[in-house]
Amino acid sequence: MTEFEETLFRGEYEITEWDPQPYDVQGSSCELSRVRAVKVFTGEISGTSTAELLMAGNNVGAGYVASEQFTGYVSGRSGSMTVQHWGVAEGSEAAASGHIVPGSGTDGLAGISGKATYSQDPDGQHRLELKVSFGPTD
Repeated sequence: MTEFEETLFRGEYEITEWDPQPYDVQGSSCELSRVRAVKVFTGEISGTSTAELLMAGNNVGAGYVASEQFTGYVSGRSGSMTVQHWGVAEGSEAAASGHIVPGSGTDGLAGISGKATYSQDPDGQHRLELKVSFGPTD
């Protein structure tokens, strides 16, 4: 992969920790919580991450926003990066995507930028796709 060339990488992940802390806001029709989640990734994206999520849900749908700190490998490059992502679900339909925070890559992931798409198969397998490029490290 050359500098600025956009490439797609895929990985699977397992959520190994899920720690919700409910909170109330007067007038809300949703259950609100802050969640700390830990994930383990395998595939072209391998390593671990810790995410802090703000979640809202009710009997019609749910949504979240998150900041996730990843440490590991993307296609053999080692380092860390921060991904900001969000998602919405209504019934069985769900969408979750985000972006790598510019300038957050370290070591072999320095200069990384791009988009993240999170999904879950009907069998429950979680997946992450990163469409990334590597630019200058300054």
